[in-house]
Amino acid sequence: MAAPKAIIFDLGNVLLPIDLDKTYAAFSVYSSLNKEEIGSVIIENQLWVPYESGKQSDVEFREFLRSRLDLTISDLEFDEAFSALLLDFHPGVYEWIVSLQSTYHLILLSNTSSIHAERFTKVSLGPTGENLFSLFHQVYYSFEMGLVKPDPAIYHRVLMEQGFEPSQVLFFDDNLANINSAKSIGIDSYLIDPKHTFIQIQEILDTYVS
Repeated sequence: MAAPKAIIFDLGNVLLPIDLDKTYAAFSVYSSLNKEEIGSVIIENQLWVPYESGKQSDVEFREFLRSRLDLTISDLEFDEAFSALLLDFHPGVYEWIVSLQSTYHLILLSNTSSIHAERFTKVSLGPTGENLFSLFHQVYYSFEMGLVKPDPAIYHRVLMEQGFEPSQVLFFDDNLANINSAKSIGIDSYLIDPKHTFIQIQEILDTYVS
């Protein structure tokens, strides 16, 4: 197979481990609902989608979840609980992305929020304190785009702005709906197991030849 010219990476559970249960548990401390109930309400009603698509401000999102999850919580406590899901970056992720820079046009495409981005972009991983995101040719955050995966429009926009055809790109994500959406417009897309991210992605890349 011909080598791709560009790679689109998801962030959560691909390059940055996350644990949603930690946020559900953290919110439950301030709620009449338990961890399981909070998780169910969030998932079944897709409560984060308006915020991650840029349709709510930080203030509006906090008030929205306070109401929906019966939270009695300060802004600081809210941001800490909401960010509890963010774990430490995989060891070696910075060096591994560096190793790909000269071969591929690297793109990050993440469904995320300003509260979370404020935190993970401040994590120093490089030899002189650089964050991971400085290594990508382009970084796309859903809340800045006004779009969220799996909407096909988000992939079309990335391809158009970066100047690639779908056949020239690989996409790695841990969400099946996102993978299927990208495949539907012709992008070679691979579902990543969060337990084997680097090994799995490198094995896939090694199957492509120039």
